[in-house]
Amino acid sequence: MVNRVDEIRKMLKTDPSDSFLTYALGLEYEKAGNTKKAIETIKKLIESDPDYLGAYYKLGQLYETINKLDLARKIYAHGIKLSTEKNDFKSKGELEEALWLIELD
Repeated sequence: MVNRVDEIRKMLKTDPSDSFLTYALGLEYEKAGNTKKAIETIKKLIESDPDYLGAYYKLGQLYETINKLDLARKIYAHGIKLSTEKNDFKSKGELEEALWLIELD
């Protein structure tokens, strides 16, 4: 059986700036139940590629998972601001909905 985390890490050695691979690595950590490593990976992605809008949604979700709702709100709000600047209304809508759902709880 192929370890997807190891495979993605191997690919990232070839191209460490590949945002999609970094995002995929974060998802694999999440699937494996390693929320801490998933958060670290997605935060690293945002630091290296702050325009990768999907990372804000995923990081917010991860923070919700560990009940860090204030951090989730901040990440969603930052993503909303960035998606507005980039005229990415699909991402903006998803982030706004995620923020709205937190406020319902």
